[in-house]
Amino acid sequence: MEEELRKLIAEVCQHPSQSLERQKALNRLLVQIQHLPGLTKSSHPDYLDALNRTWEWLSQNLQNFKPRPPSLQVSLVKWINGYLYWRIQDLYAPDNRKYRSFDEPIGGEEAGQTYLEQLSETGFFTPLLSGIDGYIEQLQRQEQQRIGLQLEKYIESDPDGKLKNCHLKSNTQCNCLLLTQRLRLKEPPDKLVDLARELKVNYQTLVAHWKRNCLPLLQEIALSLGYERDIEL
Repeated sequence: MEEELRKLIAEVCQHPSQSLERQKALNRLLVQIQHLPGLTKSSHPDYLDALNRTWEWLSQNLQNFKPRPPSLQVSLVKWINGYLYWRIQDLYAPDNRKYRSFDEPIGGEEAGQTYLEQLSETGFFTPLLSGIDGYIEQLQRQEQQRIGLQLEKYIESDPDGKLKNCHLKSNTQCNCLLLTQRLRLKEPPDKLVDLARELKVNYQTLVAHWKRNCLPLLQEIALSLGYERDIEL
């Protein structure tokens, strides 16, 4: 465990702060930390909030961690507990014990969404995740959104011409760039049958081109941007 922690910490710190590689290494490290003995616990109902704040702090400050005797594992737990202790104390502060109105905007007036609106979307049950699992899920969701925006920008600009140059031999207008824009970016999306009529292409030929050529090409582009292999486009 000692050597594994050392390697994971080094791997996290060697990558840029917003990189996909750092995110993946950080996720692996957090999973290992979850099993370390000695982490401070609390019976407070909002304990997971304190944990999530601690993992966020750790991800931003890991480069400042300095191992000390008797071991890296012990000093890492002490270092984490030093921050976690005060986040737990925050839970017992008077301001944190007040009841929240369901009509109160989350994150202030500018945020817009209220607690009641959030509950209507997520239901009244808290996900059964540990603090680390919940934080990892949050990071992964943010990373997916970031890459999704990158993919959308790539499709809009098609910098290498990959999408536009992938077309039917008999009809250059029937290319993957146009099809992707009309089937994936447009709201509401067009229907393949309407596109076939507009482009004067046989419907089955168009469907085959989309599935055999365009979707695999989109998958390849998405993977190059950091998506996991089994995504559905």
